[in-house]
Amino acid sequence: MDEPETTPAARIDTTGPTAADPPRPAAAGPTGQTLTEGGPVPVQPGTSRPPRPDEHPRPAEHPPPASATRDVGPSPRPARRARRGPLLLVLITAVHLAMLLSYAFVYPTWTGYDEAQHVDMVYGLQHGAGWPAPGEKMIATGVAATSDDFDRGRYQDMFQSGGKRRGAEPFAEIAPTPRDQRKSFDGLGGPTPVDDGRLSNQMVQHPPLIYAAGAVLLRALPGSGGWAYDQQVFVLRLLNILVVAPLPLLAWLAARRFGLGEPSALAAAALPLAIPGFTRVGATFNNDGILMLTTGGLTVVLAGVLRGDLRRRTALWAGLWLGLALLSKAFALTLPAMIVAAYLVGWWWRRDAAAAGPGAGVWRRLRAAVASLPWIPAVLAVGLGLALGGWWWVRNYLLYDAVQPNGWATNPPRREPLLLPDSFLTWFWYFFRTMISRFWGGLGMFEPPQLSPIAIVLATVAIVGLCVTAVVGRRRAGRAGWSSQAAAMGVLLLPVAFAYLEVGQRSWAEYQRYTRGIAVQGRYLYLGLVGLGVVAAFGLRRALPGRERLAPLVLLVGALLMQGAALLAICSYYWLPRRVSFTPARIPEVVSAIGRWAPFPVGVTIAVFVLTALLFAGTIAVAGAQARRQGSAAPSVGSGPRRGDGDAGVVTQHEPVRLG
Repeated sequence: MDEPETTPAARIDTTGPTAADPPRPAAAGPTGQTLTEGGPVPVQPGTSRPPRPDEHPRPAEHPPPASATRDVGPSPRPARRARRGPLLLVLITAVHLAMLLSYAFVYPTWTGYDEAQHVDMVYGLQHGAGWPAPGEKMIATGVAATSDDFDRGRYQDMFQSGGKRRGAEPFAEIAPTPRDQRKSFDGLGGPTPVDDGRLSNQMVQHPPLIYAAGAVLLRALPGSGGWAYDQQVFVLRLLNILVVAPLPLLAWLAARRFGLGEPSALAAAALPLAIPGFTRVGATFNNDGILMLTTGGLTVVLAGVLRGDLRRRTALWAGLWLGLALLSKAFALTLPAMIVAAYLVGWWWRRDAAAAGPGAGVWRRLRAAVASLPWIPAVLAVGLGLALGGWWWVRNYLLYDAVQPNGWATNPPRREPLLLPDSFLTWFWYFFRTMISRFWGGLGMFEPPQLSPIAIVLATVAIVGLCVTAVVGRRRAGRAGWSSQAAAMGVLLLPVAFAYLEVGQRSWAEYQRYTRGIAVQGRYLYLGLVGLGVVAAFGLRRALPGRERLAPLVLLVGALLMQGAALLAICSYYWLPRRVSFTPARIPEVVSAIGRWAPFPVGVTIAVFVLTALLFAGTIAVAGAQARRQGSAAPSVGSGPRRGDGDAGVVTQHEPVRLG
């Protein structure tokens, strides 16, 4: 996965004043950090003019000596500390991958959200079906031969309707087709469309990027057309796993570019691990993963823009990520607003220190402000993105008179329960609690299995509290610094906010028509996980004053508790017989049941589970050891507060990561 080769707005001065250096005046930027020579100041050192709107402040020509470098929990040997951070990042990413693989086994084939329909789009492209109009794509017979069992056949009551509570058999009590008797899609009926009058495949309403990638992948694997159907689906699941694998890395990059220290950036990287519903979505085949990746990449670029990086090269990378996002899903249509907002905040930051002196008149300030707006980079970023990916949505409008047409071309019957009494408050309470529940959990179809309400409430209070702490803390930043900081945090949260509003608007419209809570899925918020991770990590840094080193450990322990609760719910519901409660002694029974359904021999399932457990335990151990080492090294730092301690904004002792 190639990452955008953008650079931060400038290197931030990481050295503290020495006895030989006279104190230097500092200006507070919008995110609250102190702007000094070598940092992203609008006036270049040694000059008297402000930079042009598209000019990037020069970084310091020579890095400070290692002995003068400051960081949270510094060590006498900064080079070794620099290696420890990436090691923990590698471990977090490895645990993330291992958890995705584990969920790919825990959830049998076809138990992802609309997984049969997504796979059918790939299978159709493989066999030259092209991209039919809404209502014209019927699912292939080879796909329906096995997926119908979960969608409308013998497993429907247990899987779709939570029927185990009414006595339906769970997967643990069902004998699946023996592994050596499972046929390929071609052997199960091939690409011939079904003709039983069912609804069409609605996925034609989405762009084809991930489906085309899946078709190319399967064609590139020799003999894959003759593999068993569940092995072909597993290959597509692996594709989605690889797509979402960089999410921890992207969160770390975004946090570092935003100016957070290494511990906080590692905490941001660990946040996706704490959301079992995200792990479930990432482990199955769908078009949500490509949207998460592209929006995450865009967030990394815009984290630098928020710090004042208004260069045209950065704008080109933003446009590239936007174009790819527009070819993934309709939720990307709101991302141009995020780009514009980021450029306004980045411009605001630079104008805050480059503004005319106290004697300048209001009109002079206004003219200077308008003239310095980043018109060129903002238009370049949005324009390139629309050129690369916007054509798909223009095509839809020209062909079907709708930006995103109804993929069924009809109004399907609704299975969701009625919400009575018929009122806005009835709908809103259902929408509010269901979005929260399915954001963290979303473990079944529709509800069971489900996380404990206690876990959902605690996780929600924690993440909302951290975001509020990140936005409202002021301390020494001042009113201007706090307002600009709040704006920067708001930009990072825009993908989540926009998705929440879009889902709510659609759900309310459907409720007015059907009096049912329709299309309320917390997974739609996952596109903004990178930005959410940065804001939450910044809030956690504030909540742990002087103990930022503990942030990765806190997130990892929280992730372990959330994933443990989720797997307990999943295995108890799907992988234990009726009227049997889970105990540690039941683990071999659960693993054996999962192994019978898996596309590979049971030894592969066992190896994945054992590796995941060891990686998770080892990562937490490394995070704890790193926190102890940094804590024991803290007293060796010279006396006196560090610059940035107690500030409401991004601390200046942390240098943003350089991407290129």
